[in-house]
Amino acid sequence: MSGQLQRLSVAGLPVIRADVGSALNLLWSDVAGRCPRVYVLVNGHSATLRRQPTYAAVLRSEAAVPLPDGVPMTLGAWLTGQGRIGRCPGPDFFEASAERAAGDGTSFFLLGGGPGVADELARALSGRHPGLSIAGTAAPPFGEWADAQSRDLVLAARSSGADIVWLGVSAPKQEVWALRWRKELGRPVVCVGAAFDSLSGRKPRAPAWMRRAGLEWLFRLASEPGRLWKRYLVGNAVFLADLVHYGRRLA
Repeated sequence: MSGQLQRLSVAGLPVIRADVGSALNLLWSDVAGRCPRVYVLVNGHSATLRRQPTYAAVLRSEAAVPLPDGVPMTLGAWLTGQGRIGRCPGPDFFEASAERAAGDGTSFFLLGGGPGVADELARALSGRHPGLSIAGTAAPPFGEWADAQSRDLVLAARSSGADIVWLGVSAPKQEVWALRWRKELGRPVVCVGAAFDSLSGRKPRAPAWMRRAGLEWLFRLASEPGRLWKRYLVGNAVFLADLVHYGRRLA
């Protein structure tokens, strides 16, 4: 395991100072050391997910790398006197990783997404980043994965020789699964959830100006209000309540 990370706390949630560039350097360091850490995107929704003990255990783990994803985390850090902590949105981190990997031969294994999404993502990323090595893909069915199925997925990722496993499953399933199987995988795992859909082209992403302004959440809410209203409206309310309660203390 690489050196321990200096963690801050925002609304009771652990997070490190990181932008996309510094997160890339950390991930590539873990690739070089074959360090099987789990990269977790921490955002306002994480405050709700933390009520689930299995997800809370992921956040507490020294094997987790909690990256600041989303405006609530960066604004919360500033409001609690911790200054600028940077932002590392999952799709941006994924895209930047593909660009870097295309230049140095680092290879990816894509795990998750709906039927056909991982293969579409592989083609889309390879088209945008010629030379990118996609060592393999797997798109298991929705629902919980039995241990036997999980072992098959681990074997597929390991035998592919990929340097990084990208996991595109809903939270907290992806984080809990990654923490449980990380040692067997033997390489870093990055949990990026819906980034599989947006970067493959299955679902549109917010315009660049909205992303720069921290309004991507509003675009997603407007695109899928029936599915996402609870995540953003209720979730952000929970986050704000936790910000008042915990401030810069860990939960």
